Amino acid sequence: MDLLLHLRGFAAVADEMSVSEAALELGVDQPLLSRRLRALERELGVELLDRTRRQIALTPAGTALLPRARHLLDQADHLLRSIRRHDRESFVVAVPSGCDPAPLARLVALLEAEGVDVRLASDGDHDETPESAAWTVEACDPDAATWLTQLGAATAPGTTEGPVSLSSLRPRRGGERTQVLALPRDLDDPAGRLRRLADSAGMGPATLRRAPHQLAVAETMAGRASLICARHEAVTYGLSWSRFVDQVARGHRLVEQPPPPGPLATGPVREQALALLGACVGAPEKGRE
Repeated sequence: MDLLLHLRGFAAVADEMSVSEAALELGVDQPLLSRRLRALERELGVELLDRTRRQIALTPAGTALLPRARHLLDQADHLLRSIRRHDRESFVVAVPSGCDPAPLARLVALLEAEGVDVRLASDGDHDETPESAAWTVEACDPDAATWLTQLGAATAPGTTEGPVSLSSLRPRRGGERTQVLALPRDLDDPAGRLRRLADSAGMGPATLRRAPHQLAVAETMAGRASLICARHEAVTYGLSWSRFVDQVARGHRLVEQPPPPGPLATGPVREQALALLGACVGAPEKGRE
């Protein structure tokens, strides 16, 4: 006797409290399911269902068996999923560090629902290098980007939010001198885009300086600096954020190692996955801007 098959039938009947509804749920004929229940009862030597009532009910033995049956079925299903996942090659998605975790989590859920064994990696992950990734999100010139991430000025919590310009951040003569910080990813851009825009706005190296992420956030939270960053980076730490009216943006593009799994080759699942991937780096999703 296939114990798991028979226990699955019993659990379905217990859920539906109807043999006919359980058979429909399992996609089998009602007489076949009834025979399986009888066979399970003979094997265990107890009655699991009280059939003397108009609506079937579990006997004390059936009530005692049900949680154990469900536990065994869950363990068996987990084992099968683990083996199948082990046999499949992982679909590695490499994203920059500091990505927004919320859309990244939705991306994982989407891919898993489509049967894709997804594994995440970042530019700081030495176990899964970007070279081995099926999808890699890499920084690029905004003019050649798949996704554009609008940058703005983050300031201490509770300060006024609203569009600002780069030039509005430069120190005023006789005013309080406040540092303007930028993350390494933006100031280390080989094209020097942010530095050139800052120079045009009258912000020299003495005003705009490079700072590691955590230190830059700490200085900004303390009210001693403004931080040039993406909105999701400011929201993570409860900072106020104002969009630049200047065209200050990061560019990211998708590098794809073909062929992708079936659901990601074309169609709505691919479009949704790419929108979520863009949202991870702060590019607005349609309907969420």
